[in-house]
Amino acid sequence: MKFFLSRCYKYLERIGYFSFLTGIFFLCSSLLIGALFLLPALIVGGILQSKENNFFKDKWNCSFFLCGILILINGLLQKFILTNNLKGVWSSDLTILGMANWIPFFWLFWTFQPFLNSPKKRKQFVKCIIAGTFPLLISGFGQYFFNWTGPLETLNNLIIWYQKPIISPGGLSGLFSNQNYAGTWLNFVWPFCLALIFEKSHNIIKKGFSICFLISISLATFLTFSRNAWAGLLVALPIVIGQESLIWITPFFVIGTMVFIFYLSNSFSNEISDFLRNLIPDKLLMEFTEEGYEGLDATRLEILKSALKISTIRPLVGIGAASFSAIYFLETSFYKGHSHNLITELAISYGIPVAIIFLISIILLLVKSAHIIFFKNLEFSKNQFIDRAFWSSSFFFFLSQLADIQYFDGKISIVAWSLLAALKNITDENKNNIINIQKNAI
Repeated sequence: MKFFLSRCYKYLERIGYFSFLTGIFFLCSSLLIGALFLLPALIVGGILQSKENNFFKDKWNCSFFLCGILILINGLLQKFILTNNLKGVWSSDLTILGMANWIPFFWLFWTFQPFLNSPKKRKQFVKCIIAGTFPLLISGFGQYFFNWTGPLETLNNLIIWYQKPIISPGGLSGLFSNQNYAGTWLNFVWPFCLALIFEKSHNIIKKGFSICFLISISLATFLTFSRNAWAGLLVALPIVIGQESLIWITPFFVIGTMVFIFYLSNSFSNEISDFLRNLIPDKLLMEFTEEGYEGLDATRLEILKSALKISTIRPLVGIGAASFSAIYFLETSFYKGHSHNLITELAISYGIPVAIIFLISIILLLVKSAHIIFFKNLEFSKNQFIDRAFWSSSFFFFLSQLADIQYFDGKISIVAWSLLAALKNITDENKNNIINIQKNAI
């Protein structure tokens, strides 16, 4: 009987793993198709985890479970008990819908771990998410260079992409609703491309594909004209590569600094300034000059100050999901879809305690995994670049969410929590290695 059950679990794990990788591959192209494959993986992962591990013995599960319980309680209070002071401009139904951005992902964090619990599995994840980015590159370059606005159809109309024309000062967005979302996805993938290139391999064909993807993703990221996305390119280099990245970064930094000094300074001739104006795209210059900020109704700092103030209106239970937009509009007559900061958005939606628990949990997981990846494993192993890439993608994503929010896109949130699941597995592997060493010593 035990042998039969063991075989059943092995087949179940294979099915779940295949479903997981297939879902990750299709996720960029279609949230619906990706979710259809990831749902069975969620179920199988839950079964496998329940067999091997007690949910509440894991401190990370306890932390996120507490967040989920508070979100659920506060959401129900907002919907059925507390007075809605924003009737006519905001519906309490949104706070119930908003739970879908959080509670299912706390479960996903646990159930995806069996599919990322070894270096080999994490490398397969990397290959699938890179390969799945190919449609974004094709659609994005077609949109930018050939004005493809769709609809683009594939798989017998199973997938239909409706792309928007690029209107200045916008940039490449491809399959996503705007360039910031596309840039975030490309920032997820960029560190993995770096890792595959610097990983020791003598396969010229694989190296060639990796280099082609790296160049394509670099160009696509640049063409998004998203400052966050550009920052993601630079941040990943020293994290993934280490000190060797200075050879890459320094020339670009020096050249870029000199160009903008020549461009902005009055000490140089008009001929030089005119030459640089013709050489550098206007969109690029607008991202770093006052001209690019003309017409803005509010700066990010002003929005953050307003968000912090709004979060104190009902600090313990929050006001409700998406309530920031309504309150900010009433106060300023300007519409903002969110508070441009994931922590303040969570505090406004479901209370400051939830935001604090969530923030501390993410920071501790990043710090603990960083200690293992960068300090305990001082010598580069064949898996070290991949682990560094996982940490880099996770770190920059959550850092970027302090200045903008792309988390509420389903594709992006699924990848973000998958990355966290991988980091948690890396910490567990280190713990298990220590235990095994101690046992062998005895």
